Amino acid sequence: MTPPDAPTRALVEPPRVDGPRLTRRLVPAQSLYTFGISIDLTLTGIVGAHLAPTRALATLPFSLMPVVAVLSTFALSRWIGRSGYRRVFTLAPLAAVAAGLLSAYAVHRGSFALFCVGTALVGVYQAGAGYYRYAVAEANPDERARAITTLLAGGLLAALVGPFLATAAGGLGSTPYVASYLLVAGFAVLACGWNARLPRDLAHLTGPRRADEGAPAAAARSHRELWRQPVLVLGVLVTALAAAAMSSLMTAGPVAGMDMGHTEQHAAFSVQLHMIGMYAPGLLVARWIGRLGERRVAALGALVLAAAGLATVRPDMVAFVVAMTLAGVGWNLAGSGGAAMVAASYRPAERGRVQPVAEVVATAAAVVGSLGAGLATTATGWPVLGVLVAVASVLVVVALVRPTRARRARTEEVVA
Repeated sequence: MTPPDAPTRALVEPPRVDGPRLTRRLVPAQSLYTFGISIDLTLTGIVGAHLAPTRALATLPFSLMPVVAVLSTFALSRWIGRSGYRRVFTLAPLAAVAAGLLSAYAVHRGSFALFCVGTALVGVYQAGAGYYRYAVAEANPDERARAITTLLAGGLLAALVGPFLATAAGGLGSTPYVASYLLVAGFAVLACGWNARLPRDLAHLTGPRRADEGAPAAAARSHRELWRQPVLVLGVLVTALAAAAMSSLMTAGPVAGMDMGHTEQHAAFSVQLHMIGMYAPGLLVARWIGRLGERRVAALGALVLAAAGLATVRPDMVAFVVAMTLAGVGWNLAGSGGAAMVAASYRPAERGRVQPVAEVVATAAAVVGSLGAGLATTATGWPVLGVLVAVASVLVVVALVRPTRARRARTEEVVA
């Protein structure tokens, strides 16, 4: 016999979301985004060095991406709350279409100012793609970290092919690299088409949930209560470290490599290995990340970033490539663990109070890392930048490990 309160429960229970299916559909979206961004990662520092009036401004165009991403994050978060993930994921790539076309025109004209504007527009797409992680984390609440690393693994093919496409297309046409930036626009067009066909399940992650008077929906906690959670603060700290370390080493890497006597092809090869490091770990980590826990994975990623920073002390090609590769691996592990920690700290009704703040902190850290990279490599050199990354990474590891040790100590006291 059906219980009399069955209809009430039916109203309160949220629609079920097919998490694994949603993750599989977002993997190609992540791949298309990575194809486009890999071209900017590979060439923007090099092209900026050619167009900029001074060497210290070579990394400015790339640094403007996270600046615009920061400015776009809150607006996109509100848009997601009103219209859902799918519409934002579909329209955000249009900014990259405009960015690719304007960047190509700027390179053709030799205009550094236009190149800065064109590159900056990619930040809107970057901000939108940053919410892919939260979508899969919310759709897979029992395996958040695994879902995020699986999503990031979708960029592996782009990491392998993207830098080669960037340099290969750079030789087409009368002006070098114009065709490369046209590819950015082309991949963004494909992303618009693919994301428009994403599952309608995405709407269930942001849509309002009905409840009757006998079963009210959980109220959203205040900003103060949310941000007093250690797991949230540490998660944001780790993602900020990953963004700052990755953007600084990756942005300065090609320019520093050329200063050390390496060719542009060597610089592109180092970026390729860097991007493989960014996305390849997802193929392995996704199988055992649940056993280690989000905090341990984040700490491991911070340790890898520290190793990447220390590798910059040696000027030879092997150490240069190792530093770039480890920076990518550390970004994946620290970013995945940190994002999973953030996603575990809020309820659906609190999304707007956590996601945009976490994204702004991370992208602001990327801005500081990218701009600092240009100044550091110009004024002090690549090794000094690496040491700064290593010190910051070790401090974050200490912050992640100390609470765990404290809990163990309390447990031992209780047992004794």
